[in-house]
Parts: sequence; structure tokens; C-alpha cells
Amino acid sequence: MNTKYYRLLLGLIVLLLIQQAFAQKDSSGIYKTADDFAQRKLSYAINCKTERHKINPNLIFNGDEVKIKHLGNTHLLKKKEVFGYRDCKGKEYKFVNDTEYSILNPGELLLLYYYLHPAHSPKNANDYPAAYYFSKDAFSPLLPLTKANLKAAFSDNHSFHDKLDAQFKNDKNLTDYDRFHKMYKLNWLLKNNIN
Repeated sequence: MNTKYYRLLLGLIVLLLIQQAFAQKDSSGIYKTADDFAQRKLSYAINCKTERHKINPNLIFNGDEVKIKHLGNTHLLKKKEVFGYRDCKGKEYKFVNDTEYSILNPGELLLLYYYLHPAHSPKNANDYPAAYYFSKDAFSPLLPLTKANLKAAFSDNHSFHDKLDAQFKNDKNLTDYDRFHKMYKLNWLLKNNIN
């Protein structure tokens, strides 16, 4: 396939995903599957401006469940059977092994995640440091965000490897945001270096 055509097609797909993400900013609900997340399809969905419900992923005695109060009914779902959720602030989360990870960039190609341990505080930041992860897409497992893991995940894309080394001197800069292109720099590099 022609590289120029492939990039144009990929750009259109990303544009549609971003447009859908912005169109749904006022909604909240559950993503039952990775496919639902990729298609931006919410279950137990509401319009936050006109409706109310409650999603509680942090149950004290049932840490493996998420509780949804929706249309007067309470639903308990196993986190391992649910992809994640979006709250009324527009923030999105993914469940992995009963743990909640913030999705930093739901509309981009390469997904970035942030995890902050519930016990984290400025006093014990060294004991419970914040951590960043990535996945190639909604269907792929989370991996620690390092240049080595990115290169392994995109093992055939040597152009991307070279740009990673040129753009990022160390792993801590991998979450840099490109304000001009309105996306994370990693995704800008990947978008422009697709094999």
C-alpha cells in the first residue's frame, strides 16, 4: 500500500476518533470491552448535563468490582470483565488486574496511562511513586513506559526507533506533550513514522 495513502487514511481515522471523543465529553458510562472503547461506545451511559448516576470503582470490601447506580438501579460488575469507564469530568480509566489506570490520551494511536497508588502523598512519594505505562492500542497489554519497551512493541519500525532516540534523551521525557500539534510527542513521532 502506498505510504502516502496509508498516512492519509490513518490521519482520517485519528481525526474521527478525536471528534467522537470531543462529542462525548458530556457523557459518562462504562466501556465493557476494548472494542467498545475503540468505538467510543458507553454502556450505562448518561448525559452529565441532564442526568445523574454514580460509578464507584473503589469499593472497600469488594476491590474487584465496580458499582454503578444507573436509572435507579444498582449494578455490580467485575473489573476483570470490564474495560474501563469515563466519569463526568471527561476522564477515562482502564481496569487491569482490578487496578484503575488513568488514560491520558483516549483519542490517540498509542495509549498512555498514569497510575498513582492510593497511598501516595508528598511525604511518601518515594515509597509510592507515580508510574506511566503505554499500550499499542486498546487491545494490547500495558507495559511500563520506557524507550526499550516502545522499541520492542514496535520492533519492525526502525524509523520510529531512530526518532525516539533523537527526540527523547531519557525515559522521563516520554510523556512530553506537543502543544502545537495538540497531542503527545510520542504519538506525533509514531504517526509520522509508520511503516
